[in-house]
This record gives sequence, structure tokens and C-alpha cells, in this order.
Amino acid sequence: MVRKAQNSNKQFLWGTASLAFGVLCIVFIFVTLCYDKMKHSGEKHKFDDIYQIELVKGFVGDSAIIYINDSLLWQGVVNLDTLTLSIDRFAEQNMLMISTGRNDIASSFNLENKGGRLVLRRQSAIISLTTLEW
Repeated sequence: MVRKAQNSNKQFLWGTASLAFGVLCIVFIFVTLCYDKMKHSGEKHKFDDIYQIELVKGFVGDSAIIYINDSLLWQGVVNLDTLTLSIDRFAEQNMLMISTGRNDIASSFNLENKGGRLVLRRQSAIISLTTLEW
């Protein structure tokens, strides 16, 4: 009887070892197949486009807050007739958000994938955006 117990333990040990070896082989195969995708996913893409944001009409003497996506670009009081900001494009899709202190209403605009001049004008509580290409 002692002999049978030892044989079953050996068979269990070999079966477990062969399954572990099979799992390691499958993991190695998947890692080698996905290596190119893992290597390129960590790189950040550099965009060459520039957005030039201009606050042209209706903002003088009022405070404004300007965001692109979730990044604060500028916050303060507009003292000049034309305020110009130049920003490098840093994401695939961008949204411009502007809020003024006078009416505290946020306006949002989807931006094109290529850069350009973004001219913002305000008449009473309405902010309009005009996009001009370079």
C-alpha cells in the first residue's frame, strides 16, 4: 500500500510541474507578441501645431479664466483690447473652455486637430469663437 501512495504523489507532482511549465510558455508567447505594443504605448506624441488664442472684443476690465482640456492656461483681469496667448497642442483632441467673472457662465468650444488662430469675442453674455488657419 505504501508503494501506491508514492506513485500517486509522483504523478501529481509531474502533472503540476507540466501545467506550470505550460502556463509559463503561454505567458512568454503573449509577452513576445505584445512587446511592440507595450514599447510604443509609453511614448508621448509631440504635436507641432500651435493654438494662438486672442481675446479681442468685450473682455476689457473683466476677469477671465481660460482652460484647454483640464489645464489652466490663464486667469486674471483683461486690461488690454487684445490679449494673446500662444499654446502648443498637447493632446489628440482639445476643448477650449472660458469663463468670465461678470456673468460666471462657462463657454466651451471643440478645437480642430490642426492649430490656428482662435479669436474670441463677447457680446453681452455670449462668447463666440472664430477659427482662422495659418
